[in-house]
Amino acid sequence: MSRTGAVPPILRRALRPATPHCYRHCDRPLRGRTVPISAPGWLCVYACPGGAVSVVTYHEWAKTDPTPTLLRFARSHTSPSTVVRRWDMRLAGRHGPELGVTAERFLAKARPIRPVRVVYWRLYPFKKKDGSAFRLFACFRHGVGAVQFFVAPRESQSPPCPRC
Repeated sequence: MSRTGAVPPILRRALRPATPHCYRHCDRPLRGRTVPISAPGWLCVYACPGGAVSVVTYHEWAKTDPTPTLLRFARSHTSPSTVVRRWDMRLAGRHGPELGVTAERFLAKARPIRPVRVVYWRLYPFKKKDGSAFRLFACFRHGVGAVQFFVAPRESQSPPCPRC
């Protein structure tokens, strides 16, 4: 059917959030951007128009834990890489009934039967030792499908990327 880990378009549609909004930064609609990576799964970055990241999701249609894949990718694309911590990532399994009728029928026919594994990376706003508040932002201006994550002051609307 598909190679192990690859997420078919029918499942991608079912996994997208219905009405995502940036609740902690600007209250504007989020845009989910797919980022191509060398791993078989599907990486999507949900960020507001100002670049504030709400959540990064990595999906694999496999029985194994895809957290190390997202961890490696996030560390190699984040400045500084020390803000990427294992305990900020949450693993979930998504099965047919919670994905809707179309996806449920698709998964029922699939062999071997395996769940869609989703790793959520959410870095909540944090304070540095000096008391200044920071949050995670994303810049998508680094080539086709490339993304650079960085931290900037929490109240920034569109902070400059350190690599641009």
